[in-house]
Amino acid sequence: MGVLIWKPMPEPVLVPAPRRAARLAGRAGLALTGSAVAAVLLLCLAGPSAAVPALGGDGPPWSFSAAPAATPVILLCAAAIVAGALGTGAGLYALRRGWRPAPGPMLAASAAAVLALVLVPPAGSTDVLNYAVYGRIAALGHDPYVTAPAWLHAVGDPVGAFAPTAWRNAPSVYGPVATWAQQAASWLGGASMARTVFAWKAMAGLAFLLSALLLDRLAGPGRDRRVRAHLLWSLNPLMLWHVVAGGHVDGLGALLLLGAFLAARRGDLGTGPRGGSGGRGGASGGVGGGLVAGVLLGAAAAVKAPFALAGAGLFWAARRSPATLAATAAGTLAALAAAYATRGPEALANVAGKVASRALADPWRVVATALGEGPEAAALEGRLALGAAVLAAALLCLRLPAAPSGPLAGPQAGLQAVRPALACCLGWLLTSPMQHPWYDALLFPLLALMPACRLDGLMLVRGVVTSLVYLPGAVGLLALPPAPLVRWAAEVYRPWVAPLASDVVIACVVALALAGRLGARPLPPGPALPAGAGRADQRTS
Repeated sequence: MGVLIWKPMPEPVLVPAPRRAARLAGRAGLALTGSAVAAVLLLCLAGPSAAVPALGGDGPPWSFSAAPAATPVILLCAAAIVAGALGTGAGLYALRRGWRPAPGPMLAASAAAVLALVLVPPAGSTDVLNYAVYGRIAALGHDPYVTAPAWLHAVGDPVGAFAPTAWRNAPSVYGPVATWAQQAASWLGGASMARTVFAWKAMAGLAFLLSALLLDRLAGPGRDRRVRAHLLWSLNPLMLWHVVAGGHVDGLGALLLLGAFLAARRGDLGTGPRGGSGGRGGASGGVGGGLVAGVLLGAAAAVKAPFALAGAGLFWAARRSPATLAATAAGTLAALAAAYATRGPEALANVAGKVASRALADPWRVVATALGEGPEAAALEGRLALGAAVLAAALLCLRLPAAPSGPLAGPQAGLQAVRPALACCLGWLLTSPMQHPWYDALLFPLLALMPACRLDGLMLVRGVVTSLVYLPGAVGLLALPPAPLVRWAAEVYRPWVAPLASDVVIACVVALALAGRLGARPLPPGPALPAGAGRADQRTS
């Protein structure tokens, strides 16, 4: 005779129902994102222009020879940048209000965008041509930290013939890991600038997609966190523009940095009291994870030095375990020492020389103008910038919202390292006189792992401001016909509007931090649905 056992039905889990406005905002965000990527693709397909450098020879990469005029090129670039930032912002707005698209199709769309942008010429910068030249110098057996591109140009090398004029007398300022990647691209491309650039862009695109996969893994199983990561990285047109279309080396550094954070999570870096076995791997797992994380961090810093700033987060996460902390530091130092040991002292000297440099997007430009020219004024500006960076990082360490917590994304997931890493990196990025929009490849992956906050909108605004400074990118403004738009950009936007806008962003970040309002404003409760209800609607949104 059977026995009937009564079990109470579990109460349904309620999830916020997406409002109609959220669904519309999400769809509009995706439409704007797609439009921005399409605009960049159209710009690249048009062939050499004020924004697209000439590569010579046949593809890949492939393009037409439409020879568009400078003014429509600049307008199309600006439209893509603004539309891309608005699309990302609209997606983040919709996400906070219940819109939950499936992460899988977002990754697929990112892969399609990356593939398309890899197959066309670079746009918005000539840095990728510099990479090809430095790689060619290394592939020919010379030292790119000593031999300037002018030598390669003077000997009539087919790659050196396309060396950008602005950097022709400057040896490499990139780390040894970046130089190895540039040399690998040169081996693949041979004596062709076009093929070398294509090989490099293929590497940059692969690094971007692998970073998207690592972010998806780091974000955890929660759909909202995964969608946020893809909005701020995988489908962020600003990052697709600079890292993939522009082919900037920062994407390689971002991949290695995210690998360090994943290694830290897998090893439960610093969990447990005083190095105890508070996580999956115990004390030995923490030490091993710390060692691997340190090696990857050192490799990222050997791509570009500022990636070392994110190490503050890894060291902070390992602070409770002296053994893990020592392993992380040892791994970092070993990777850096091994990388730079393959080069002469000029490699370190060239990287250190960038510290005192200033860029077009310098937020201190108005202050520097008031201080005047000369070494004393430059030294004073450098000291002011360094002091501001330290103060901003300290303030952000105290005031940034808490990192994701809970059983799925708490300290056991290694994400406690994100908050101090973001604070230090953002403190430097906000205040450094050496500003480029592609440096944000250090910022957006960290921001993507944080909960929604007011920094999201501010960093998108900052990305637009700095990106517009470098338009059109392949040809300097002074070399273009003096059209009204060109004259306004050179005489008004670059020297006044952009620096002041950057200063406003800095002031907003500081003011919100002092007021303790960097976190997102709580939303009023809305209608709720049982878990699983409405998913068909969300999948089609």
